[in-house]
Amino acid sequence: MTGRRIVSISLPRLAIESWQSRAAHRGDAWPEDIPLALAAPGPHGPVIHATNRAAEAAGTRIGARVVDSRAICPALRIEPAELEQDAARLARLAFWTRRWGPYSTPDGDDGIVLDTSGAAHLFGGEAAMLAQIQAGFARAGLTAGLALAPTRGAAWALARLGPERATLHRSLAGAGAAAGRRAAAVGGKPCCSCAGWGSGPSATWPRFRACR
Repeated sequence: MTGRRIVSISLPRLAIESWQSRAAHRGDAWPEDIPLALAAPGPHGPVIHATNRAAEAAGTRIGARVVDSRAICPALRIEPAELEQDAARLARLAFWTRRWGPYSTPDGDDGIVLDTSGAAHLFGGEAAMLAQIQAGFARAGLTAGLALAPTRGAAWALARLGPERATLHRSLAGAGAAAGRRAAAVGGKPCCSCAGWGSGPSATWPRFRACR
């Protein structure tokens, strides 16, 4: 695969999974079936920063005020979020991912962006490389969604909204422009102003696939 290839790694449960790992090392492992949430400062009091699955099932939502969440789930245990420790771990993880490419950096507080241009063949191809990266995060006890695309924005969106591992083989902008040219060639008009994108049967969408 030639051209620029960017991997976006989404770690949506980084804060809670890291907290649980540190608690286990302290000998204070928290049962997954008991609601737990981490709180961070908010403009009108503490807000929910992260939750375990039991808290999610009980209706606790990230960004909600702690006082409101406790009213919904009286059994909810609240612990302070360890923001600095999470940021330090994310930085270490970003550096660790450089075994698959020379350039990487944290992306927000729960993601990593990695440039793997020209490197995938060293790991058996793009699908195999993404599987290796995801397996590495799994061994570290972290849930990860990954996507590989020609642009950072496309990879970011797919990593968070697409399948758990996805590959996009051409840029969204390039695909939209190509659709516009094809429409003009047959005397048609784009269905909207977004570089030839449409929603009808004749619309042409960029191809991406889930990696198995």
